[in-house]
Amino acid sequence: MSESTAQRALIATATSGMVLLVLALAWRLRLFAEIDASWWWLLGVAGVAAMLGVIYTQAGRTGWRHPARWLALAGMLGVAAYAGIATMLAYLLLMLCALALTPRPPVSKLALDSALPASQIVIGLAVLVALVGWLLPFPIHTSLGYRVIAIAICVLRYKALLAHCKDMWQGWRGLEQAAGGWLVLVVVVTCVAGLGLWLPSVSYDDNTTHLTLPYQLLQDGYFHLDVSGQVWALAPWGNNILHAIAAMLAGCEARAAVDLLWLLLGVQSAWQLARALGASARVALAAAALFASLPLTGYFTTTMQVDGASAAVLMRFAAVLAVSGRSLPPLLLTVALLALLAGLKASNGVYVLPALGWLAWLAVQQRQWRWLLGLFGLTALLGSSSYVYAAWITGNPVFPLFNASFKSPYFATINFIDQHWMAGVTWRSLWDMTFHSDRYGEHYPGAFGVALLALLPALALEVVRRPASRVIALWFAATGLLLFLQIQYLRYVFPATAILVVIGVLGLARGLPGKFFPVALSVLLVANLALVPATVWYMHDDVWALLVRQGPAARAAIEASRAPERALLRRVLLTSPKACILMTDKRSPFAATAAGHAVTTKKIQDPRVGNTAAWADEDASGKRWQQTLTVLGSSHVMTTQSPSLPLRTALEQRGFTVIDAEGVARVWAAVDPQARFCRGQLETVRDEARRHFQFGSR
Repeated sequence: MSESTAQRALIATATSGMVLLVLALAWRLRLFAEIDASWWWLLGVAGVAAMLGVIYTQAGRTGWRHPARWLALAGMLGVAAYAGIATMLAYLLLMLCALALTPRPPVSKLALDSALPASQIVIGLAVLVALVGWLLPFPIHTSLGYRVIAIAICVLRYKALLAHCKDMWQGWRGLEQAAGGWLVLVVVVTCVAGLGLWLPSVSYDDNTTHLTLPYQLLQDGYFHLDVSGQVWALAPWGNNILHAIAAMLAGCEARAAVDLLWLLLGVQSAWQLARALGASARVALAAAALFASLPLTGYFTTTMQVDGASAAVLMRFAAVLAVSGRSLPPLLLTVALLALLAGLKASNGVYVLPALGWLAWLAVQQRQWRWLLGLFGLTALLGSSSYVYAAWITGNPVFPLFNASFKSPYFATINFIDQHWMAGVTWRSLWDMTFHSDRYGEHYPGAFGVALLALLPALALEVVRRPASRVIALWFAATGLLLFLQIQYLRYVFPATAILVVIGVLGLARGLPGKFFPVALSVLLVANLALVPATVWYMHDDVWALLVRQGPAARAAIEASRAPERALLRRVLLTSPKACILMTDKRSPFAATAAGHAVTTKKIQDPRVGNTAAWADEDASGKRWQQTLTVLGSSHVMTTQSPSLPLRTALEQRGFTVIDAEGVARVWAAVDPQARFCRGQLETVRDEARRHFQFGSR
């Protein structure tokens, strides 16, 4: 046996052996036993496994091309059936509008390798976020206006739009011809990852924070900038703006529209990154499928959290830099990517800082001063709206972060950090992230997935063999570790781990013989998909059986059982549109859908009301609560089944009684419906947009 043959055998043994070892340990340590997602989910994963066998046996046969189209259509119809036709139409109109806003790029290697027209969608999204972001505080936002403007953009730019759509279709057909079976694989895995789109918005952070902006635009036509009632109101809001645009186009909450867009852009960006690093079309599709199978990828289809979107943009950013090499990348695309990253999350600055340094050095070396000024100037224009408004309102551009330095009066003079997720960083952290994911977020064991740990030898092989992969891997390993050292939270390092997984697939394909690579990939796909319900509590139980039995009608039952406050707020505001609601359950401070009509006693969301409520609860006589309710002017109070004795006493003394209930939540108000009106000025005082811009009353 020659040395080269021996080396190949050793590499194949190491890469495949690690995959088998990790899966064996996962089974031995009962990682999959943690899942209690009902037999419906496990049956679905078994169906995917069977489909994998069909795909691999049929992939080489002539004519195995078109199933991907029909499977993709079936997935879209499923989203439309459960999330609603209006949501799907909002997705399509948002995507087309983003495409129409951008010129068709010149035919060049970089443009073609950017997988047209996905990069153009990203540019259009950045422009939309900037336009709406700067106009948020002004009372000019209406659903009809958004629809008219979006349709007008598409009509006026129909030639460019048709060209983009032609490019999209040609790209799809090219993949069908080059790797039809692998394309089917990507579509199947993406459809399973997208099942979270069927669920209503019951995520904690969505209902405390992210939904505030869409609901205020829908109801009042502007964003209140109310940083007193929600300390995260002025945090980077790019993703919330996209959800608000979708809601305005749909005329109602439309979370699944934007989540679907980010899911597809993320899968395509994984393909794009793999291609930029020299992978064949088949290996790139395999990398895209493995990205789609990551448990957290599936989780991000259930929520408005931004880390999945950040991963999609960062993968594309890394791909653009990998293709451009020592040449400066296209200015408009680079600006759009950087602006989106700034608008999505401040911590993305950690990921992009090394790249910014590299681009600045290239521009200075090549004396491209106009390019460099354009980069920073246009990025600031497109991506800084939330930072500017935060600095203006609070004096802290990254409010409430680093407030020990900025000393804004709207928050305590501390550097905010969530102490819940400080498990520490050791040599075995990657093992713990895989097998003890519950230590690093609101998850169950296994939520991180098994891919990164299983691909370590393959990742090392790719890093050693390919310089471009080495640079990208070191870049994101270092920046991801830097973030992880600050706070040990899985979501925050998801972009880095996703990129490392994509690079690991390239190493796996390099290290394994052709016929073994699909097998190793398959077991990783099935294992990851099986662990998707471990990512969050509302996917961990029997929701899937309910969705199968009841169809779209199950969404209302899921909402009522897992976020009853949403249903109660909807009913209260339907009968009392001018209500002022005090929410006293600190475990469920879900005030976002009230669009500014509700405040919460949760201190981290509303420090002043939270501190006042804690003070009131110290008085058993209820007098302090009486004073608090008088000052707040609350017409309705939402409690648990068993509110504290001082609060109950105060409510009964005011003549309040339980007028509605859902699950464990109760709504108290005056017996006489005519007396259920707001008696205070808290909403008006906290409406920073109206106060600063001096427009009429609500």
